[in-house]
Amino acid sequence: MSARRGALLLALGLAAGSCAPYALAPPAEPLLSLLGSRPLIVPFGATVGGFRVGGLSAIARAADGTYLAVVDNEGETPARVFRLAFTVSESGVAPPPGKTPLEVPVAVVPLARSDGEKFNGKNFDGEGLALEPSGEMLIASETEPSIREFSLEGRTLRSLPVPELFLAGRGKGIRNNLGFESLTLAPGGDVLWTANERALQQDAPEDLARPSPVRLLRYEWRNGGFVPGAQFVYEVEPLQQKLGAGFQTRGLSDLLALPGGDLLALEREFVEGRGLAIQIFRVSLAGATDVSGMESLAGQSWTPVRKTLVYDFARSGLVPDNLEGMTFGPTLPDGSRTLVLVSDNNFNPLQKTQLVALRLRP
Repeated sequence: MSARRGALLLALGLAAGSCAPYALAPPAEPLLSLLGSRPLIVPFGATVGGFRVGGLSAIARAADGTYLAVVDNEGETPARVFRLAFTVSESGVAPPPGKTPLEVPVAVVPLARSDGEKFNGKNFDGEGLALEPSGEMLIASETEPSIREFSLEGRTLRSLPVPELFLAGRGKGIRNNLGFESLTLAPGGDVLWTANERALQQDAPEDLARPSPVRLLRYEWRNGGFVPGAQFVYEVEPLQQKLGAGFQTRGLSDLLALPGGDLLALEREFVEGRGLAIQIFRVSLAGATDVSGMESLAGQSWTPVRKTLVYDFARSGLVPDNLEGMTFGPTLPDGSRTLVLVSDNNFNPLQKTQLVALRLRP
């Protein structure tokens, strides 16, 4: 466990249920609305196949209607993906009929290298997850950072190339534990998006009082594999709550590709003693500069993507836990699409593994 994550775990535990979330100004026309009035909570201590359920940092819906969720890291325990079964309706998220919340996790898949050696929480920090049309799993780890393709049995099939400027080094690349936190496939499956959680070392100093310019990295399917292409600047909001003296952070936690080329971006903020602030933004690439040729953003001229607030959990009536992952859920009877979000409880008994559903307005 990193020092940063240890501090977050302690701080979240101390603050659980005690702080009102901070709200941004509401969007003029809400794109998203809450389904139901409360989340589904997977009880702490739930297990599948001998593995403890928790630390769920990303989620994706499988073709059979179940969901896969990747664990970020838990010491030296095996890196793994859980399969979850639940329903989504106008009433929100619920266990399948006749089942309890303890029975929502139904299977586990440990993750391994191509030679069969298992990954663990020391060398793999799963933070982003997308499912290919063929069924294979694409998983981002922010340790290096890396993106790997896994079979549904959990064995590495290949690693995607990562541009050099993202790789951690002296004065360059990702900051500790602030690498690839997101992963999403565009409709059609030939474009893959990821991003660093906060600015690369060479792009901007770490300053929570100012926007943090991260790079949206687009992969394109060419000649039988994904290759890195254009990059666009996305500015993570400054800290919305008052700066405190304790642990505090804000970052880009996940992305979700919409039909037509726009993206949804999930930003998560925590300030010790104050609580969480979690918002979703709609992102347009129109007019944004491709910065893939810039080794550093500092001193350069560029235009960021445009972002619009479309949902703020502070105005939902729901107290969110550490929401980190989102995916599309089923279509409702009225034709509306749904979003499903999952929280990472950091394997902390004072936090919760929540599953939350939102309606996406047509």
